[in-house]
Amino acid sequence: MKPRLFSPRLILLDLVILLLANLLIFWLADRFQLTSAPADHSHTMGLALVLCVNLVLSLALFAYRRARESHAMLQELNTIAGQDAVTGLANRRQANTILDRETERSYRTRRPFSVLLLDIDHFKDVNDNYGHLAGDQVLAAFGQLLQKRARQLDTVVRWGGDEFLVICPETDQTGALALADDIRQRLAQTELPAVKHLSTSIGVATQTLDDMPETLLHRADMYLYAAKNAGRNRVVGEAGSASRERRLAPEE
Repeated sequence: MKPRLFSPRLILLDLVILLLANLLIFWLADRFQLTSAPADHSHTMGLALVLCVNLVLSLALFAYRRARESHAMLQELNTIAGQDAVTGLANRRQANTILDRETERSYRTRRPFSVLLLDIDHFKDVNDNYGHLAGDQVLAAFGQLLQKRARQLDTVVRWGGDEFLVICPETDQTGALALADDIRQRLAQTELPAVKHLSTSIGVATQTLDDMPETLLHRADMYLYAAKNAGRNRVVGEAGSASRERRLAPEE
């Protein structure tokens, strides 16, 4: 089991070990007269010097161990702060950071990236008929399905409620639509806890020259609602629309 950070028991153990080590070194220095004759004044000064050096080294070692624990705790807190508790996926806070980064990189490299906004169809019925525990199990299973299908460079996010977001760097509209439809088909063929089979509606949007993260997400949300209004269990994107001609392209 991983030791608990800043455990009073471990801190006390460190202090006891350092104290015993200092006493042992001090005793050895006095016992073997490492400095000079016992009656000599320089002997007393030498012992005091040994004690001071060891105390300084002990305090430095103790502070170093606590600093390492502080760093580990900070990393753990950052992970928890950016992680959804139910699915273990990235949460909205972490997604916003990634979207900002991908937007900046897309402008710099003139290469597109896309987002998939997914909503589980009729998810409210799952909570109403099977309870919220079953609903959480369905969300976790759906999150795992997305993680398995997504590429290593993609980020899968629990966006909120039964909505999920997949951030797809280096992906144009055609590639994003293909990924979204594959996810839709895989979900329809996958047995989920309690409810067995569910479907999903997906909106797909690709970065354009004047997009900010909020405008990109707004378009994905519009396409998601279009998929819902068209009967659910389908993918709607912007391929063929006027905005397609304004997508990022390599500089000439």
